[in-house]
Amino acid sequence: MNQPSRPDGASLTAGIVLVLFGAVLLLDRTGTLDLTFREMAPIAFGAVGAILVASGLSRGRRER
Repeated sequence: MNQPSRPDGASLTAGIVLVLFGAVLLLDRTGTLDLTFREMAPIAFGAVGAILVASGLSRGRRER
């Protein structure tokens, strides 16, 4: 029998981060939040950083 494949950690993290980032942008667009670039830059950099960390961690597992 085939073993069910495990989801790729980097892809899963990227998807979750992008959904959360999209939710923040939607809240800003509807007026619930009032964000400027000053507040959005750290959020965007944190999202990119989380994706890169997850990608690096999953790459390390594949090479072992």
